[in-house]
Amino acid sequence: MSDSENKFDRRQFLQGGLIAGGSFLTPTPIERLLNVMANGFIRQAHAETVAGEGIRNYVNVMMIGAPYRYAFDHWIAPNKSDPTPAFNPMVATKFVNSNGRASGVTYSTFEYNGVMVPHMFSHTVFTSANANRPLTDLLKNMLVIRGYGSGLDGHPFNASAQQTPVGGVSSIGGLAADSSTKTFEAVQWPDRGDFGNFVSLHGKAMNKLTGSPLLNLMQGFAAPDPGRVAGRNVKTRNIAAYELAQARLSAYAKSDRSGSAVVKKNLDNAAKLMKAGVSDINSYWAPAVARYNQVILTSMRQSGLPGISDLGLFSQENALWKLHVASGNRGMVLSKDFDLRNSMSQTTGPGSWAESLALAEYVLTKGLVTSIDIQMGEVPGVMLQEQNTGGAVAHHLIHDMHESGGMAGLFYTTALFRAFAAGLLELTDKLKAAQVNGKDVWSETVVQLMSDFGRSARSDGSGSDHGFNQMVTSVFSGAFTNGPHCVGNIYQSGPGGGYQGTQGLGAPIDGYNQNGRPTPTMAASTVAELLRAPKNPYQNLAKPLASLTGEKLIINFPAKTVNS
Repeated sequence: MSDSENKFDRRQFLQGGLIAGGSFLTPTPIERLLNVMANGFIRQAHAETVAGEGIRNYVNVMMIGAPYRYAFDHWIAPNKSDPTPAFNPMVATKFVNSNGRASGVTYSTFEYNGVMVPHMFSHTVFTSANANRPLTDLLKNMLVIRGYGSGLDGHPFNASAQQTPVGGVSSIGGLAADSSTKTFEAVQWPDRGDFGNFVSLHGKAMNKLTGSPLLNLMQGFAAPDPGRVAGRNVKTRNIAAYELAQARLSAYAKSDRSGSAVVKKNLDNAAKLMKAGVSDINSYWAPAVARYNQVILTSMRQSGLPGISDLGLFSQENALWKLHVASGNRGMVLSKDFDLRNSMSQTTGPGSWAESLALAEYVLTKGLVTSIDIQMGEVPGVMLQEQNTGGAVAHHLIHDMHESGGMAGLFYTTALFRAFAAGLLELTDKLKAAQVNGKDVWSETVVQLMSDFGRSARSDGSGSDHGFNQMVTSVFSGAFTNGPHCVGNIYQSGPGGGYQGTQGLGAPIDGYNQNGRPTPTMAASTVAELLRAPKNPYQNLAKPLASLTGEKLIINFPAKTVNS
């Protein structure tokens, strides 16, 4: 290659394109990706110089349909001083053992770091190395936000209201994307349809992925038509592109332009990220999905869990032993001859969950995305024997659990949220091991678990309905390590009528800048604070209930149970 060719390549590459003899020379996928990544490193360095540390990564996990969450994160008595919850058989965390069989349910908690947490956290889940790990590993990075509501029913409406609680400003995901300097500001998989609401005041776009999400995301870097690749072979051009991108960053680091000091400090890290960013996606994807599936399924199927699966789960053939199945969209009463502990042997796990986690791991550890929407879907292949039938049949269980009763539902929701927790813990391990700008990625990431609304728990234990005035969301982040925490007030009583007992009905907060029951803006404002947003667009309408000081989360409005 002549000196003139070398100058030509450098000049045109740094301008983002390659021109030869007046005709377009299609960049290879590596050339395109490296150029975009180099631009991103410089933009990020500039942003950090001008405004300090940038916004954290935001991962929104949506559970469309809204299963009830009392076994996991809908906490109703987190303080030792809280009044004893008024009993409701839907609001339970543990079975009552009578002669080796479940005869009832109870709301059981234990103390962890000064907070009373549900019984489920006393258990272990599996790692990808097939070892046990305590579920308490989640708690030091966990914040529960409860006690808010919209006042109106509707699945898509309430899902949307939590993502975009205030008109005329960015959604939570849009807020993260607005400050992004990454290759892709925001991605979503699977497409949420009416259950998604992404708004960016800075004109950032949401990349909605289809099919195989990682390949779909990176298809803009797909191989060009061989007939349009001229000159040197692709391998030589890719090597040159990498060297040119590194040369560009080195030159920028030596300049006196904004962000040069940050670029200089992170040249080695940029090199590693570039190499990683152009690695073979195919070699990553299938093993990563399999790894997540392993921890999810082994954790869902784990037997001998005290108070959950160390006793026989035989139906009493009443409404408490129903599960809401997709076939006929009905509550199916289980047979007295069937042990519910055998139901998870054939399931493939919650829909899209393993793939969602694998996608999040890749784009976050490679520094490609700031805001990502993923999903944990419904569970197919659950083996159940119906009352007055002769054998177990595979069923699809739906998240909108109107007709899942308190006994059968406790076992199922425990398995469901074990799948969530085991998958999230595997993701956190990978994010902790990845370094960006001298910080582990987990400390720069906020994960929010969201569903359409909470559930209104029926007093007779026969099921639950739409709890749009008793919403809950939980947030996980390596930005703080002094958890768990719980914020938001609830009433000791339920909504009334057929919904008696303590179940998370939202209550006013003394001294707060919202009158009456807080709205979803309260939760959004608190999440924005954890994201380290340059400006919290929600705080004038709803103050954040917590704030960060170093690695310590400070609670501004402690959770309380209010007498109605």
